[in-house]
Amino acid sequence: MMNSDPVMASANPAVSHFEEVTLESRVIYEGKVAKLREDIALHPSGAHVRREVVEHPGGVTVCPILDDGRIVFVEQWRYPLNRTLLELPAGKLDWHDGIPEDPMKAIQRELWEETGYEAKNWEELTTIYTAPGFCNEKLWLYKATGLFNGNKTHQPSEHEWLDVILLTPQEAMAKIRNREIVDAKTVALLCLCFPGLL
Repeated sequence: MMNSDPVMASANPAVSHFEEVTLESRVIYEGKVAKLREDIALHPSGAHVRREVVEHPGGVTVCPILDDGRIVFVEQWRYPLNRTLLELPAGKLDWHDGIPEDPMKAIQRELWEETGYEAKNWEELTTIYTAPGFCNEKLWLYKATGLFNGNKTHQPSEHEWLDVILLTPQEAMAKIRNREIVDAKTVALLCLCFPGLL
């Protein structure tokens, strides 16, 4: 019998009358960043359905706020889009022997590698799924304040070139409205940190 109470129905998202049970699974491609698999699942209707799933190690992103209120962004080339994007610092989790690294350690590393900044104060705000229709990527979203040791000429590696750009919250929100900032994780995190500005 279907649960008519939406609160109770969503109390445990792992148990649902919408659940699809995996019957078969095969890996089609496995790369350094992601794995693609094709599954056959049993739909609640009784039908067998084909599902393509991209497995991702998960990632982190941070909204670093300077003492004067400006936000630290990075602009970098995004090959799949064939263009640059203005984004908040971010990166993927490293895995060792099947165990993911601690998200807090990962974002502290990414902030330093991408911008040259470190932070005294860290706050985990929430987690989000970026594309749940086909990918299991989970992102941890952070806010960082008390920044120090900024090195704006810092380059993380010979293969990852980027520029560090500082914007006020008002400038950042204007760029969202003008579609100059279109990276989903960046938009989500900025709206969490500055809910009254958009």
